[in-house]
Amino acid sequence: MLAIRLSRAGTKNKPFYHVVVSESARQTRSRVTDRIGYFDPRRKPEVIRIDVEKADAWMRKGARPSDTVRRLIDRARGAGA
Repeated sequence: MLAIRLSRAGTKNKPFYHVVVSESARQTRSRVTDRIGYFDPRRKPEVIRIDVEKADAWMRKGARPSDTVRRLIDRARGAGA
């Protein structure tokens, strides 16, 4: 099953997250099927860039977003990003 989830990047104490589509059985940092956006929690205000159309297309194909990614997608829709 496909999952839409966060993949951590960045350095120690400076997190940066990619929003990725990958096989749910794989580890978080393994090969991804598609990278659909990113999230930078260190900026004020937080930066959320997600291709909502791609996310919707993957969800129609059966990919399930994690709870956190679901909230980020909702916030991205509200901001018009």
